[in-house]
Amino acid sequence: MKLLIIFGFLTLTAWALHPLSPQDQGDQTVITVNELAEGTNDDNFYGTNPVDGCWETLDCSLTEIEAMSMPSRLEFVKYMSTWRLDVLQSSDQFHIFEATIAFFMRKDIGTPGSWLSLVHAACVEALQRGAAMSLGISNNPAGNPAKQTAVDYGIRRADSSPYIDKPSARILRWMQFSRIYRTVMQYRRTILWLIKMGFSTTPSVPIAAEAFLDWVTDVTDATSTNFLAEMAWSLSSLGLSQDGVDPVADSEVMLKIITEFWGAFQLRRRDEGTAEECISLRK
Repeated sequence: MKLLIIFGFLTLTAWALHPLSPQDQGDQTVITVNELAEGTNDDNFYGTNPVDGCWETLDCSLTEIEAMSMPSRLEFVKYMSTWRLDVLQSSDQFHIFEATIAFFMRKDIGTPGSWLSLVHAACVEALQRGAAMSLGISNNPAGNPAKQTAVDYGIRRADSSPYIDKPSARILRWMQFSRIYRTVMQYRRTILWLIKMGFSTTPSVPIAAEAFLDWVTDVTDATSTNFLAEMAWSLSSLGLSQDGVDPVADSEVMLKIITEFWGAFQLRRRDEGTAEECISLRK
């Protein structure tokens, strides 16, 4: 049974590592990135006022979002969570977006006009559309606002633009890791069920696995998102073999991923336990 569990997990991982071709090609209009109206620069258009331009009406186009720098996008996301969606009490759901943008800023990647910038802009646009629909401001989903659909849409737009250079192999690998992350989030219950079935005689394993997945998939915890992004970036410099031609090297990389993830999770649990002990002593 345990071999079946391992085989199922590897199959799921292999599926995630090889992006599927989207069925619906949708709008294939080529856009010219990073262009604003004549006489208008990025700073003046968005400025420091969070309600400039399209922010207040939550109808920024993909081109407008792509023209934003990463600090401006971070400000825009924080504006939506703090000033627009506070009535829904969901501001903490945006920490995963904020952590990802902060990661891009630290690595100085995703600058306007780049492949990654356009793909990320599609995700921000989807977030904006979802916010507008939740608030009743708009009923236009601009396609399906789901995260994976937005990523696929952004990739199509970036790949079809003659103005954008192709991404590096490292960025493509990082995107593959992000796909695995979204796959784990989507099939979290199934993964936990398989683990419980495979380790029914060792209840401590499913308990630890559930706690680990809770931490990994917690969109309100910027710490886990930061760690996962950094780890994926480091491992992306190694990469996996093309079409699995080197299974030994691939296994070593995957083992390193699991080991590092588990080590960080254990460190977090240890820190939380120490903090709880300190609070108990103070009482």
